Amino acid sequence: MMLRTALLLLVAAIAIADTAADVLNVFTSAAEGLINDDAASFLDRFDRNMPGYAALQNNVEGLLAAYDVGATIEEITDEGDDRKRTVELDWLLILKQKGATNSPQQTRRQVVKCTVERRGKQWKITALEPVDLFRY
Repeated sequence: MMLRTALLLLVAAIAIADTAADVLNVFTSAAEGLINDDAASFLDRFDRNMPGYAALQNNVEGLLAAYDVGATIEEITDEGDDRKRTVELDWLLILKQKGATNSPQQTRRQVVKCTVERRGKQWKITALEPVDLFRY
């Protein structure tokens, strides 16, 4: 009986680790969309019905039209279960104005609070604050 309980705990721990990795992958894929100048790829990670989606879309499209973007993210917290998680990320954007060879580089750094929910087999970002990190 103890062996069975131990095995179940091990399986649960592995599932949680896989879930956390899958959720982090949603954000790294979104960051890759920014780096690759691909607003559609970035926005594909988001639920279009989330509060503030229209503002986020407008901001990201404007940002990518005006700047070459570098991005890094670091996870601060990740809590929840295999259906819904809340995540805090340290998100850094590095911006260089497009077409301006001598323009100074700008950086923006902010803790971003997100909710991510499983939609079928995929995770979607259903809330993100503040969306103005991506303003142009």
